[in-house]
Amino acid sequence: MKAVRIAMALAVVVAIAAYVVAQEKPWFDMKNCAMCSTLASKPGLLEAMTWDHYPIANGLMTVSSCPEQFKATMNQAMTEMGKVQEKIKAGEKVYLDGYCTTYGELMAAGAKVENVHTSMGDVTLMTSNDPKVVAKIHEFGQRTIDELAKMAAAAKAPAEGQK
Repeated sequence: MKAVRIAMALAVVVAIAAYVVAQEKPWFDMKNCAMCSTLASKPGLLEAMTWDHYPIANGLMTVSSCPEQFKATMNQAMTEMGKVQEKIKAGEKVYLDGYCTTYGELMAAGAKVENVHTSMGDVTLMTSNDPKVVAKIHEFGQRTIDELAKMAAAAKAPAEGQK
């Protein structure tokens, strides 16, 4: 009986530790995330891109663009992301940051993703008819907006300190 209690206590500790580790995962990990690193590995691409998120009634609209001179590089990164998606679909374990993990979780929860390619960039709609999923999409969008603002402020801070 004592061994069972110890095993149960150990299982609870492991579950709590796993939860804490999952919570500590960075929202964006441009260096280590299998998806995001495809963008970060292209010199100048991230700095040249715009990436804006807008909550809509049934989900989120993301608008991304880059200058003409980066379009081929952006397409190359998107092709590489597609290869990562194929690995994931095949069951291969890859490291994903908080953003990409949550994106996948939303898709698994039934969020519909539509991509519209335009001459200026891409528009992605993540939507759902399920109010619970819409609420999760909105939380995801707000967290993304907040994290992007933090990244922009951090990038700007050293430059301001040099004045």
